[in-house]
Amino acid sequence: MFKKTLKNEYTFAIKRRRLSSKAGLPPGTLVHIGKENTQAVKLSMIKYNDQGFEKIDVKTVEDCKSAFNDKDINWINISGIHQTEIINEIGNAFNFHSIVLEDIANSEQRPKFEDYDDYVYVTLKSLNYSKSKRCIQYEQISILFNHHLVVSFQESNENIFSEIVKRLDSGRTKLISHKSDYLVYRLIDTVVDGYFSVIEEEEVEIEMLEDKILKSTGNQILKEIQNIKRDLVILLRSVFPLREAINKLDKQESKFILPETHIYFRDIYDHTIHIIESIETQRDLLSGLMDIYLSSISNRMNSVMKVLTVIATIFIPITFLAGVYGMNFKVLPEIEWDYGYLFFWIVCITATSGMLIYFRRKKWL
Repeated sequence: MFKKTLKNEYTFAIKRRRLSSKAGLPPGTLVHIGKENTQAVKLSMIKYNDQGFEKIDVKTVEDCKSAFNDKDINWINISGIHQTEIINEIGNAFNFHSIVLEDIANSEQRPKFEDYDDYVYVTLKSLNYSKSKRCIQYEQISILFNHHLVVSFQESNENIFSEIVKRLDSGRTKLISHKSDYLVYRLIDTVVDGYFSVIEEEEVEIEMLEDKILKSTGNQILKEIQNIKRDLVILLRSVFPLREAINKLDKQESKFILPETHIYFRDIYDHTIHIIESIETQRDLLSGLMDIYLSSISNRMNSVMKVLTVIATIFIPITFLAGVYGMNFKVLPEIEWDYGYLFFWIVCITATSGMLIYFRRKKWL
């Protein structure tokens, strides 16, 4: 489901299956790569056309296959990819290539777009900012579609497309009068819109961090700067390849994407450009904050060294006088003088006061 835990420390305390577990296996072998999940996989199915909307109660892939109708738009959503046998059943039921199914089971897949003869495959990352953990959480979304079928895969059981289902149910949506490519646009657009909320939360974090740096410095602030930098790396790794995928969706001629839908995909492409520009701006701000942080530490160190230097300089003449009168010579005229001790302190105080006045006139204090 989600890849980060424990307040943005980027530790992987949860058990995860790594890419190395696929070493030596033939192409198309289904191995789940990602967080180990014990929750049951949930299937849901929606059918709609220009006449109305219907939510189908399905428990198995066979139920989805039986309810499929090529006269309607059929949307099947699978929440959970850790049970690869279900992915394999979906592939067998709707003739999806084993390589595509292998990519779906791999939650570390790079966002991309692939156009096959019988369907189109799109995968991307869904991002969410956790205020409690102060970190970015993300999961993989995979979408397969043709003229009458849309199959979406999520890692978690959290339905991020619930708003689309509500609008379908209410009938106040353009989805009913459009084909499957428009539904895919809405699914991708919902995911991309989540990026903006993440960007806004990161901006708030940067502003708070700037206030902290101006007030104080410490190792915790440095950790926060590094954590936000890693957040932005996650954003870039998700958005850069997604921009390429959306550009292909828009530019590449596909029989499953109608000409009137291209304008919507261009809108998503513009959103990705906006997000990338915002990320670059935040990276520049973070670099500036790091410079401010280092400058603050340097200035504080300089202030401490200046105070220590002034103290050491003030005690130089006092130390000199104490050294002179601490010598063990038999003849030291001032030692037997009745006012020798008083004279010593007068000289010390006068020298110290004179040096302080001099330092202040030079604006060293």
